[in-house]
Amino acid sequence: RGFMLKTARRLDYLHAARRANMSENARRISSVPPASRAQLKSYPTRSLSSAASGNEGKSMKVAVVGCGPAGFYTARDIMKGLENVEVDFIEMLPTPYGLVRYGVAPDHADTKNVTAEFDRVLQDPRCQFMGHVCVGKDVSLADLRAMYHAVVLSYGAAADRDLGIEGETMEGSLSARSFVNWYNGHPFYTDLISSLESISSVSIIGNGNVAIDIGRILLKPVPELAKTDIADHAIEVLSKSKVEDVHIIGRSW
Repeated sequence: RGFMLKTARRLDYLHAARRANMSENARRISSVPPASRAQLKSYPTRSLSSAASGNEGKSMKVAVVGCGPAGFYTARDIMKGLENVEVDFIEMLPTPYGLVRYGVAPDHADTKNVTAEFDRVLQDPRCQFMGHVCVGKDVSLADLRAMYHAVVLSYGAAADRDLGIEGETMEGSLSARSFVNWYNGHPFYTDLISSLESISSVSIIGNGNVAIDIGRILLKPVPELAKTDIADHAIEVLSKSKVEDVHIIGRSW
């Protein structure tokens, strides 16, 4: 019982951290156009304190840090394998889906349909989503390990890997990750690009699927893009874009 009371107090602390962090996320979200904000679903959650009370000795409690595909598949399989388990998603952003929401190209709707399966995970009464919580800032890993029987770290890359080549930091040089986040409406990247009116040619280093996605988004007719769930601010910039040539540069054919 002492452990559970300690856990309940720590969950109250996590709840306070979540509230404090919401104001900063709200500021970022307010800059997202209304049509894009409409995509930010709200998911019901039980109170954080109740996650550690009322089930003493009955349930295993698991925290999954990061609410993208890896986190969802982890939570799904845990709940399939264990009946008496509770899974809490802890996510820095206000919405789930991770890479599916902010990484998959907006004109690849079929790929994004996997969110239907993720929604079923979230609808399980043993699962709850806690957005606006940044591990390492709002709550420490040590705190989480004290709150839960197990902690799974399933977050993606939060920063770019520098190549260490000349000109990498020059103006106009962007990482693919940040550019993709921009056109997919990631709340931290809405102001990344304000205009493409002075640019006629773009070079993309790498020839993988993300490179192809970026090239296609840059050249695809705006009326076709407007039918997708691309961010409104990206549509506005792309509608005035002067980009005509895209060069994809790779090491292999």
